[in-house]
Amino acid sequence: MKKILVIGSINKDLVINAPRFPKEGETILGKSFYTNNGGKGANQSAAIAKLGGDISILGVVGDDNFGKDLSYSLSSNKVNIDNLITKKNVSTGIAFITVIESGANNIIVSQGANALITKEDIKEDLINKYDIIVMQLEIPLEIAKYSAKISKKLNKIVVLNPSPAIKLDKEFLSYIDILIPNETEINIIGGIDYVFDCGVKNIILTLGKKGCELITKENNKINRKTFNAYNVEVVDTTAAGDSFLGGIVRMLSEDKTIEEATTDAVSVLSILGPNDTTLEFISWIFSISSSSKPPSGPTKIPIEFMSAPSIALFIDTVLSFS
Repeated sequence: MKKILVIGSINKDLVINAPRFPKEGETILGKSFYTNNGGKGANQSAAIAKLGGDISILGVVGDDNFGKDLSYSLSSNKVNIDNLITKKNVSTGIAFITVIESGANNIIVSQGANALITKEDIKEDLINKYDIIVMQLEIPLEIAKYSAKISKKLNKIVVLNPSPAIKLDKEFLSYIDILIPNETEINIIGGIDYVFDCGVKNIILTLGKKGCELITKENNKINRKTFNAYNVEVVDTTAAGDSFLGGIVRMLSEDKTIEEATTDAVSVLSILGPNDTTLEFISWIFSISSSSKPPSGPTKIPIEFMSAPSIALFIDTVLSFS
């Protein structure tokens, strides 16, 4: 199994459920409030760990209660935190999340300690211990770019989730092997043609409830393969993309092709994120053996969409226990 390093953000999520998003200047009453452990780096790391991956995280938290809680949670979820950095006299990153009745959300992030990761923290001897390097854009852009450059120099597989999206320069994109954006993000970055012109080898474009597309370029021809999705009840889309990326990377660590990895990972587009029964359930699907038993949990699986191959695999497995 290949070793994975996520270089990214670690946040405490402050979540409020509301009937709808408020208009500008409007105050509305929410329905409930709770906290979650989050940040794209932490979410992706936890998803990979839940799926049995060999995963470490490189990131920064503050020396506050949120930082201590997040460190403990990552470790408890079998994410290696040896490279987790604690900065004194600074707050841990915070994400303010509103989730409405349809399951849609909006998010405001205060970077806090995430903004304090430096080039000195990205050591070649550290990067060289891993096979797959995963990044997002919730840490400073120059650090993400530098991390990608060092990783490519060391011939690592470099995966970028370009969120929050900004226009990326050609040098940065030339270091990326696999880009995993959504439809909005790919346009902000510069578009599919621009991304391939910069040297990216593979794009996995997430399409929400429609599934995703694997887009490659060979002999100056762009090839697209769609992975359709099945609709079920949407509970909450927070961390769905992070869980999907976790599924992709976990499958790549088993030397699966990118097409095989995408087929498997469509089913990891969970709605409740990396701390719920969904990923336990998916982990069970991915590690089926004659002695395995399905996890306990609700019969209504809170997954927005599941690929046809995954559903077929699930049905076959259930029947094998009957």
